[in-house]
Amino acid sequence: MAEQQEEGGDTLTEIEVQILQGLERMGGSYQQRNLWKYIGIDSKTGLPILARLEKRGFIKRERVGGERRGVYVIKLTDKAYKVLAELREKAEEGESVDLARLGEELRLLLSIPCTYCPYVERCGFSFIDPLHCDLLTKWSYSQVRYERED
Repeated sequence: MAEQQEEGGDTLTEIEVQILQGLERMGGSYQQRNLWKYIGIDSKTGLPILARLEKRGFIKRERVGGERRGVYVIKLTDKAYKVLAELREKAEEGESVDLARLGEELRLLLSIPCTYCPYVERCGFSFIDPLHCDLLTKWSYSQVRYERED
């Protein structure tokens, strides 16, 4: 499973990053019982992951509602927002191919952010969605501007 480097040498697993990104896309908080459907995992798998994320300071669990059957809301912390911003920056800088030596068509294909996106394997199957991808949107707009200049 792919891991993302976190500040301080710790690593986040792919599913941990996906949970944090999903929470960010939902406005920074979401009901725990509904989170599993959105992320695409079951609660048995997700609960230990949430416990690790909470212990490491990425999320806070808050109980809301009545005493008999309270509901937990998961909220991102400032630490999580900082790590997510760093991951986005790394993904945007991810071009490592010497594009100057390639033909125009191949350069265009390799410039699509999906070719170096760390989440491409999950794209379209859970909360990761090409219709809401900031990298793909920025790339598309850059291509429209490029075509207009020609």
